[in-house]
Amino acid sequence: MSEGFTPPPPQHDRLPSLRILAVLVGWLVLTSLSVLGMRWWEARNQPAVAAGTPAQFGEAEIANVNQRPFALEKEAPRLRAAQDSRLERYGWVDRGAGVIHVPIEQAMDQVLAQEGRGP
Repeated sequence: MSEGFTPPPPQHDRLPSLRILAVLVGWLVLTSLSVLGMRWWEARNQPAVAAGTPAQFGEAEIANVNQRPFALEKEAPRLRAAQDSRLERYGWVDRGAGVIHVPIEQAMDQVLAQEGRGP
């Protein structure tokens, strides 16, 4: 150590009041300027005309937006029964083109027979 130098003793009973006050004032000024800047930005970017009610308001929507789940629909059991009955019977797909549909079990047997894996 160098001779002749003694550091001053710490002063624990005194807080740096001016420094604390300067930080507080700086924080208040920065916060106030931020709030004023944001209010100015909002006022500057307001639309010229208020948006009105959409033309489709109240009409049924297309796609999956705001629609009830299919399981909750009252038509689901009826539709499911119609689909199941179509899988179990013969019918026309396109009468003009001569395209028919066959019961699903028979169609699977025919596909397997063509591939040589079926009965």
